[in-house]
Amino acid sequence: MGFCLLLFFLCHGAGASCPDSMPGWIACEDFERGGQGFQAWFDSSIFTECNGCNGNVNNPSRIYLTNDPMDVHGGNWAVCMPAESAAGYQGASLTYRSCSGAKRAGCSLTGYDRLYFRTWVKLAPDHKRVHHFLAVDGSRPDRYWESDGNAGCRPDGARWAGTTLDFNTSHQLFFYTYYPEMHCDAGGYCSGTYAQDICTGCAAKNMPCTNGLECCWGNLYQPAPAVVLPRGKWVCLEIMMKLNTVGSADGEMAFWINDSLALQVAGMHWRDVPELQLNKAWLQHYIAAGDADRSNRVWFDDAVVSTERIGCGEAALTPVPTETATTAAAPSPSPSLATPCPAPSLATPSPSPSLATPATSTPSAAPAPSRAYLPITQSR
Repeated sequence: MGFCLLLFFLCHGAGASCPDSMPGWIACEDFERGGQGFQAWFDSSIFTECNGCNGNVNNPSRIYLTNDPMDVHGGNWAVCMPAESAAGYQGASLTYRSCSGAKRAGCSLTGYDRLYFRTWVKLAPDHKRVHHFLAVDGSRPDRYWESDGNAGCRPDGARWAGTTLDFNTSHQLFFYTYYPEMHCDAGGYCSGTYAQDICTGCAAKNMPCTNGLECCWGNLYQPAPAVVLPRGKWVCLEIMMKLNTVGSADGEMAFWINDSLALQVAGMHWRDVPELQLNKAWLQHYIAAGDADRSNRVWFDDAVVSTERIGCGEAALTPVPTETATTAAAPSPSPSLATPCPAPSLATPSPSPSLATPATSTPSAAPAPSRAYLPITQSR
C-alpha cells in the first residue's frame, strides 16, 4: 500500500488530485484526460461553458490543453490561456455550474450556502494584465443565467451574488464584489445618456436604479500590507464565499495563497431570499478585446470545488510576497481596464459599520488574519 501511494505522489505530485477526492469535494478537474483532445476532454469535464471556444472546439490562441512538463503542476496535463495576438489578446474562461442532473448549459442547479474553490496557477514571467480572475457566484436554482451580465447594476439581494479574486498590474490580489449596500458612482462620467443606459439595462433585469442615476462597479477589498501573486512559478490559490443568513449581515469571504490565509472579510450582506445560493465557480483569465496590447499567458491545474476547506496538500510552500501598507491601495486602472466606463475615483467609500473591521474568526477554525483590508472601488 505504501509503495502504491509513493508511486501516486511521484506521478501526480503531493497535492490531492481527482482520483484522491476528499470529503466535501463536489467537483474536481486535473485535466488528465487531455490526451483525448480538447473537445472530447471538455465533453467529459466538470465545466459547462468555455469562453474562448466555438461550441466545444477551442481557439488555441485563447485556450488549449498542454502536456509540456514545464507547464504542468501535477500529472501530465494542464490548461493554458495564452491571450495571444491572433485572438486580439483576449483571454478565456471555463465555468463550472452545479447541475442537479446531467451537465449542460441551462441546467437546474444545486445550491450551497458556502463554497470553496481552489486551483493551482502559474503566470508567465512577463505576465502583466488581467481584467477578472477566479470567482464564486450564485443564482436561484432555476435561473441559470442570472449570475451573468450584471456589471453596472446594484444587486437586489435576489437575482445573484458573487465575489471575484482579482489582481492589478502590480499583481496585488484583492476581492472585487457586488452587494446591495455597495458604493456606486454618480455624477461626472456617470451621468446623462451613459448613466441612463446603464440604469435602463439594470431595470430590465429587475435591478432598477433606486438611488437615482448611478454606475455600480465591484467594490474592492485588499489586504494591507498587499499580497502579491508571484509570476513564473506554480502558486496555490483558494477562495471561499459564505452567503449571509437572510435578515442578517453575517456573510464572509476569504482567500488563501499557498495555504496561508491572506484576507478574510466578515459582515457581508449578499442575499435577501433563501433561494439565492452559490452554484458557480469560474476559472477565468478574462481579458476583453482592447484590454491588452501583448500576450498574458497563464496556466491552471488541479482545480477543486468543495463545501469544505480544500488546502494545497504540499509539504513545503513558497513564502508569499507582501508589500508595505503604504502601497496597499490599488492604483488607478489604465484606460484599457476602465472599459466600459471612464475610471471612477478610487477614494475609499464610507462602508457600513459591518464592513469597517476585519473578521475576527474564519471558517474551518483558521486563525484570524493579521492583515487589515481596504474597501475601495474600481471600474468594471
